[in-house]
Amino acid sequence: MLVRDIMQAHPLSATLETRLPHLLRLLQRRGFRHVPVVDAGKLVGIVSDRDIKQSMISAASMAEGRERERLLDELTAGQIMAREVVTIGPMFGVEEAARLMATRKISALPVTEEDRLVGIVTETDVLQLFVRAMGVLEPSSRLDVILRDPATGVGEIVRTVEETGSRIASVMTLSTPTGEREVVLRLATINPRQAVKALEARGYVVRDAARGAAAPP
Repeated sequence: MLVRDIMQAHPLSATLETRLPHLLRLLQRRGFRHVPVVDAGKLVGIVSDRDIKQSMISAASMAEGRERERLLDELTAGQIMAREVVTIGPMFGVEEAARLMATRKISALPVTEEDRLVGIVTETDVLQLFVRAMGVLEPSSRLDVILRDPATGVGEIVRTVEETGSRIASVMTLSTPTGEREVVLRLATINPRQAVKALEARGYVVRDAARGAAAPP
């Protein structure tokens, strides 16, 4: 899955001259938290709801009443925007977008091609993809299988489950704090009992992630 597959294409944007009241209306009306700023079609900055709040706090500390309102009305996107913007290209993998947002501690990534804004990806877009990929929108159950033997392959676990007639909606592997590998299975059934029995019969340790304990026999 690529960034272009989940990004919001042709996002609303502001110019350097866009006034703060208009920026605030954009964020409130559309439920956004970020507005990219463009100049002659090129991305030059980004304004977040935090930038707007800080500007309002700053104006309140400098003046009161009508003078404060005048200061706020005259503020522009070019004055309050962040100029160093972390961006991503549309042909990058979604996992790279997630990595950037996690490591840079940001919740939105403008998508650019040769400095031109073509879209935006938010943490909500990534989370929605994760939810779909994990199959949690369907009636299902989750099993965590502990792999204590590093040589054990995921394929054997998948075959064991499929031989019981259970359909696997998704598979994910993780590393536990103790260094063990864990296979997270999402099964398209609310009763994974047969799959659990088959796995345990082959010596696997199965944990029911929903209850944080061993799955019922």
